[in-house]
Amino acid sequence: MRIKNLLIPFMALFLSLPALADTTTSAPMPPDQVIEQTAKQMFAAVNGHQAELKRHSQELYGIIGKILLPHFDLNYASRLVLGPYWRSATSAQRKAFEDAFYKYLVHSYADGLLKGNYSEHNIQVEPWRGRPSDTRAMVRSKVMTGNRPPVEVDYAMVRTQDGWKAFDVTIEGISYVLNYRNQFGPEIQQTSLDALIKRLNAEAEKGPAPQPHGGGS
Repeated sequence: MRIKNLLIPFMALFLSLPALADTTTSAPMPPDQVIEQTAKQMFAAVNGHQAELKRHSQELYGIIGKILLPHFDLNYASRLVLGPYWRSATSAQRKAFEDAFYKYLVHSYADGLLKGNYSEHNIQVEPWRGRPSDTRAMVRSKVMTGNRPPVEVDYAMVRTQDGWKAFDVTIEGISYVLNYRNQFGPEIQQTSLDALIKRLNAEAEKGPAPQPHGGGS
């Protein structure tokens, strides 16, 4: 199975993970509970509505985008994905990459959600055994896929002042961050960061493009 096909359904969940983090107290919702509860919310919003959302794709982009940007650490993930190219990029290039990467991810994983039939009942999340003082967490889970062996999915999360935020997901040993770093690095070497940004925008613009609300550099 190609890495992109493997990543799509689980990244769609990953992009929405921290939506239910409790920011009203000093103790945020534990990361394993964030995953379980948000999985239920995300799949309930999509399952049974694929045909309607396919006709009105902007609505699905909105479902993902509304949750994604405020709670997914896009800036940190972008830094990790670009690696050394982030350090040499200008502030304008960093912001342009974040915006393009965001739109590219939303379009890619929205398409994956429409094609699948995923349910929270297929996900088994292992209890997180970290300490309340921890600032990083690795939440491990298994996704049941019919008669095939379960797929191991691990979520890397960081605790911020706004609660737990996700920044990487590893599926069957394949890291989302490293996968895109290995894909984008050679492309930047052969062309340029600006050319990569242009390509990501072009991919996203094949359909109605969601507009990011905020971001960082």
